[in-house]
Amino acid sequence: MDNMHWWLVCLKGFRSTKIYGKGNTGDKDELSDDNESVSSSDSHVSYIEDDQDTTSTTLKSMIVGEALWDHSSLRKDHLEFKAGDLIEVLQQNGKWWKGRTDSGKLGWFPADSIRLRVSQEADDQDSKRELKLAPRRMTILQRMNTMSGKPKLNPDWVRQKVIEEIINYEEGYVKNLRDVIEGPLKEARLRNDLFDETKIDRLFSNIEELYQFQVKFVEELKKRLHSVVYKSQIGDTFTENHDKFVDIYSRYCNNHSSALAEYTLLNQHMVYAIFFESCRLLKDMESIPLDGYLLKPVQRICQYQLQLKELVKYTSQSHPDFTAVGEAESIMRRVASTVNERKRRIENIKKLAKWQSTIEDWRGEDILVKSSIMLHSGSLYKISAGNKQLRRFFLFDRQLVYCRKLLASGKLQYKGRISLDRCKIEEVDSELGITHGWRMENTVKHKWVVLLSKKASDKDRWMSAFKEERTQIEDDKANNFTISQHLRRAAYVQVVHETSKEYSRTRKLNSLSQIKYKSTSNLKDHVLIEEPTVDLRQKDKKSKGFSNKLFLRRQKKMS
Repeated sequence: MDNMHWWLVCLKGFRSTKIYGKGNTGDKDELSDDNESVSSSDSHVSYIEDDQDTTSTTLKSMIVGEALWDHSSLRKDHLEFKAGDLIEVLQQNGKWWKGRTDSGKLGWFPADSIRLRVSQEADDQDSKRELKLAPRRMTILQRMNTMSGKPKLNPDWVRQKVIEEIINYEEGYVKNLRDVIEGPLKEARLRNDLFDETKIDRLFSNIEELYQFQVKFVEELKKRLHSVVYKSQIGDTFTENHDKFVDIYSRYCNNHSSALAEYTLLNQHMVYAIFFESCRLLKDMESIPLDGYLLKPVQRICQYQLQLKELVKYTSQSHPDFTAVGEAESIMRRVASTVNERKRRIENIKKLAKWQSTIEDWRGEDILVKSSIMLHSGSLYKISAGNKQLRRFFLFDRQLVYCRKLLASGKLQYKGRISLDRCKIEEVDSELGITHGWRMENTVKHKWVVLLSKKASDKDRWMSAFKEERTQIEDDKANNFTISQHLRRAAYVQVVHETSKEYSRTRKLNSLSQIKYKSTSNLKDHVLIEEPTVDLRQKDKKSKGFSNKLFLRRQKKMS
């Protein structure tokens, strides 16, 4: 496109819509079991505040959906759930819905993270899941079964509706892929000043190959449709394309985290934000950011499993499609499980980067160089060189980090780490007067340290956590899971960006807190009056800080 046309489109976009992709600051999230918490933010908070529709629908009848993947958030008003959980939808408000889980928790969640069931009846698998829930409150399934006047659904009708849903989803999905290819991807290849081949490959991956596969797949589905829809046999369409599903989607999903990291880094610059928005307007795409479109394939692979699960439920054993649909559901369940686990691990990366930013005096390589998940944490006594010290330990894959809690600020100060790849763990003989302890030895440097827990149960939990850590390493090797340098850099850049926003917001609130507000008798007219006040804390600040320094010096000499 010529430059004049391009900038006109940009101007139009900024007047009519917002540039998305920069999240707001969220609430705190606890990474550990104790009171130390790590503040973080949710990169999708802006969807609730800026992206929601003006029309809000409160549902009068009970509607239940199933979660496509795990959803975790750092905001208290968000609803957290696991893949496959039942969610009762209470309110539909644009791209964010309000719902309730079986535990009774209320909150908002992304509308595209669940699939609404065609049938609102409970099946045998749901009943087994219900037995694990607390019996003191009526669960979602119990309320589904006790709704008055609910007619029994015809299995053939439900099967027809599920097949129609699969076809309709496929057509919309193919359109979304085509919009990305003919919009942002096509324009990016024309802008050599903004995008090189590395950026394009990292951002869009094999989306063109995926689009060509989906076009052929939806054509095969339509060929299998019967004039009487519920008699259609579509199961073998999935089983015959099993290898392609695994190959194409595995490569896309493996790169998806790098694509989101690349988009996050680029969208920090105004020129790229304008470019992405102008491409959306030129193609007349939906009002969602590019990372929302890049999420569509991950979302679709999770939807397949839930749709096929309901299709199996309402396919009689005498139906010629029964066996094929069952095999297809099993295949898609394994693929969706792998995708969901990888998505959860990538979300942990940002939490680890945020955790490291809260540690004082960090030394050595960053935590994400070797680790991607925190497995356990707690307070232990450390015995080394004849000294016994209380430290806070954090167990990650491949390393164990320990810190000291600063008495003045309450923050954690980095003290050291133990590499678990070359570490041997041995039980300590209780005859030596040491209980609930174990010995960790570096097999290369031949240095050792003894760790003590307060209770035997704490020691058992740590021992099982060490075994879990070794198992996690083996699973990552088998699944070829690694954290690219680009993904690590994006995580730290995003944390720095959010921390600076939180710092500026805190400074603004602190400055406002020094001003006293008084209002007149007329509540509509508020007068801002600034009065000089004497702050007793400022008056005693010098002496208090001096005494704290002396106390810390004495503690340092004693330790």
